[in-house]
Amino acid sequence: MATTSTKRIGRESENKGTYLTRENWEVMKPFVHFAFKAIAVIGSITWSIIKFAPKLLAHKPEEK
Repeated sequence: MATTSTKRIGRESENKGTYLTRENWEVMKPFVHFAFKAIAVIGSITWSIIKFAPKLLAHKPEEK
C-alpha cells in the first residue's frame, strides 16, 4: 500500500508567532511617522486654542 501525503490548507509559516519582522516595519514605517506628526500637529493646535482662549475672554466688553 502506497502512502500518500495530505496537504494542509492554511499552512503556517516558519516564523510562527513572530508579528514584528523587518519587512513589516518597512511597510508600516511611513504610516507610523505620519501618525506621530499628525498627533504633534493636533496637540499644538489644541495647546494654542487653550492658551489663547482666556486672553480672548478677558478683552470681551462687559454689558451694563
